[in-house]
Amino acid sequence: MLGVIFSNDFSYMKLDQLIGIFTESLEELPDCALTGETNFKDLKAWDSLAVLTVTDEIDMEYGVLLRKTDFQKLQTIQDLCEFVNAKRGDG
Repeated sequence: MLGVIFSNDFSYMKLDQLIGIFTESLEELPDCALTGETNFKDLKAWDSLAVLTVTDEIDMEYGVLLRKTDFQKLQTIQDLCEFVNAKRGDG
């Protein structure tokens, strides 16, 4: 399990936090650094295990459960960050 800090405090996900989740969760990252504009679906390491790992980390850290259909609508890491924050705002 990745090092996750549990908190009941409401906080929005910051882009660098989500990039950290991707960096820790994905095995084979490209040589270039991930950014908000990175299309996570184009990453070689983006497979079913990566989806489960990223989804689990976001759920544990931010209390947002992502579904397969959510990922189908999103393209970039920034899109995912904004989606999680919107869901947090709804709660």
